[in-house]
Amino acid sequence: MKTLNEAVRQLKRRPKHPVRATVDGLIVEVRVVLPAQDDRSAAELFAQVGAWQGESTDEMLEFLARARRGGSQRPVPDL
Repeated sequence: MKTLNEAVRQLKRRPKHPVRATVDGLIVEVRVVLPAQDDRSAAELFAQVGAWQGESTDEMLEFLARARRGGSQRPVPDL
């Protein structure tokens, strides 16, 4: 992308995929920040999934890794 406007247009088409643009020699990455209602804690996510059915540690780690790759993110708090 050559402008921020182009990057935003691309981001609107595919909001889960960050877009890079070069603006005045700077490479800028633009991404969507999840709305506040999607900011769930790990405890809330576990409650939503329900009781565990004997999954191994490796299965649990894979489940969490898939969730992270799928966009489960929390915003960094302001300092």
